[in-house]
Amino acid sequence: MVAQWTLIWNSSNSNKESRRNGTKTGDGLTPDDYRARDTARVCQFKVTGKKYADATTNSINRVQCFWNRHCIFMGVDSSAHLAACTAENFRVYADWRLKNFKVQKQSTIWVEWKFLRLLFKREIGRKVDEFVGEQISEYILGPLTDEYDLDLSIDYKPVVSVEDLVAILHYHWCLDTASVTHERYTVQNPLIMLMIAYTSSRPGALIESGCLRGSNDALCYKDIVLRVIPNPDQPGRHILVMEVSLLFMKGKRDKSAPTTYIFHERDDNLALCPISHFLALALADGAFEAHGINSVEDVFRIRVQASRNSLQLRWKQSMLNVPIFRRAVHTTEESGSPQIEHYHMTHSTSTFSGWAATPDSNTNLHRIASDVELQMQLMSAFIGCAARESIISAVTRFSLTRDPRVPKGLSDEQKTAIERDPQLVKLSDRQKSLGKLIKRKHGSIVKAKGTELHLQYTEIGDTIRAEKHTLYRASFERMRDEFFATIDTIEIERQLLGLSVSEISEVEDTGRNHFTFPERARLAHNLFRSSDCTVEDHHELYSRRVQTIKDWVSLCNLREGSRAQTVLRTRSESDFNQLDDIIDADTFPILCPGTQCLFCLGDSQLPHSARMYSFSRPEHLRRHVQDCHLRYHANDAPLWCPHPSCLEVLADVETFKQHAYLNHNIYL
Repeated sequence: MVAQWTLIWNSSNSNKESRRNGTKTGDGLTPDDYRARDTARVCQFKVTGKKYADATTNSINRVQCFWNRHCIFMGVDSSAHLAACTAENFRVYADWRLKNFKVQKQSTIWVEWKFLRLLFKREIGRKVDEFVGEQISEYILGPLTDEYDLDLSIDYKPVVSVEDLVAILHYHWCLDTASVTHERYTVQNPLIMLMIAYTSSRPGALIESGCLRGSNDALCYKDIVLRVIPNPDQPGRHILVMEVSLLFMKGKRDKSAPTTYIFHERDDNLALCPISHFLALALADGAFEAHGINSVEDVFRIRVQASRNSLQLRWKQSMLNVPIFRRAVHTTEESGSPQIEHYHMTHSTSTFSGWAATPDSNTNLHRIASDVELQMQLMSAFIGCAARESIISAVTRFSLTRDPRVPKGLSDEQKTAIERDPQLVKLSDRQKSLGKLIKRKHGSIVKAKGTELHLQYTEIGDTIRAEKHTLYRASFERMRDEFFATIDTIEIERQLLGLSVSEISEVEDTGRNHFTFPERARLAHNLFRSSDCTVEDHHELYSRRVQTIKDWVSLCNLREGSRAQTVLRTRSESDFNQLDDIIDADTFPILCPGTQCLFCLGDSQLPHSARMYSFSRPEHLRRHVQDCHLRYHANDAPLWCPHPSCLEVLADVETFKQHAYLNHNIYL
């Protein structure tokens, strides 16, 4: 290692010396060579072009489809018609688009014109002529808007306040029982929300942007400095502070120095403490360089000596370029384990940009709700009294109209009504008729693969799924719209009549939610206990923080599995302990039920109910094993028997199947 660094250092010095002396270090290039290099570089840029997000690319492709349909209608070549770049061509297209499609808002055709200009730049390699662009813009905002009576209203995005953030986090930890691919997501997602809220940055500053997919540009361990410092307010205590440097903020990527934000511990509400969340992820990753840091108690035992002002908790060299927020991928050993190298979560959270105003926040935060705030400020100024900031804050809240009683899904009657939709029934009957015809000609649908009949059968199936999804979504939106349109009036009427409003619809209760893992139940109990740090016992605060971080670390190594395999029922703490005793005792029988999955049985990350789950039919088990466990495993590669009590190594997949049948009573 020393020789390697010495060689690099000497090479660097020789390069510097040659530059000082003005000598060449490589072959000389002629003027023609530089011109050729420039031409190749420009051609390469035209091929790759500017990188756009997936949503932008999809919008450009959608506009291209409309443009091609328009050119077919006009009887002209689409490429030549676009390259002509005349105002008449674009005006006729806009008129055709509004005449033949249901476009009601001015903003819709205006945004489509912007994407048409991007399409022109992508296909032709240059921008639309400035004079032509001005003509079309004036044409859309003037004659077209008047002729088609386009709606000029704009939907403003509300500001998410701290109360809204707490409501979202409360639902996440206390009310949401939905299954996730891996429980690490349960810890990652709220930390992403907190960081976006406290820094007023976009998700692309923390996770990989859609327009840079594969770049691995995300928040990594090297961008975070975790320190222990003496508490200035309580000299006897030491606290953790975290410095986060964001390199990929909008407009600053690769252009300026990173923006650094400083976070500190919060004892009053652990759900709002980003350091505790991050500490759990770091412990789960084993990221600390110090060998003695193996638990959260080890971190909290660290003290700063009198001669020092801080101690930095450094990361392992191998962890510096590892993204903090990663997504689960399938591996040959285990399905759904978070990977360290080159994988991280991509845009799996909503765009909660501009939650909390900071000195470095972008100005969009204040522009979003400026109309409402300005109107209320003018009212106060006209009357001659001070502005009521609390009222302004309450009115501009994101969750102003939030109601936890809103239905979360369609009822059985609504689902049955969708299945009886005439168009859906007609398509289903047609698919069944095709299926019978295919079976008469080819014996089965699988054997007919590649034929025209099979293609028609598949296309009808895709149409049925798309139509069903559209009907479900439309029915769900109608149900929600009807609820919010009537609930206020119903509640007011019941209050005026002296009736109880609690009978309208049940409000979600944290106590009635039953989680698969005991860690989730403890987190729901501990996270939203607001504490008075000046009155409450510090030992109790410390114990609660330690237990919370321990539960987060445990969640990073757990996986709920399929929702069908997880039996949710009321369990007490003793029930969870009994299940743990069963698992720890390693008393799984060698002979298993014939429809039990050996891989799930041996997966310690799954809950006990998912490990012991038996499928209803053997073919369902075989499909599950092939799709979820053997899909990424080579047929000739050796593998361990996943049964907890079996340590045999099998030569290949076929040998494993024979072993499973002979030793464990499972036919695969």
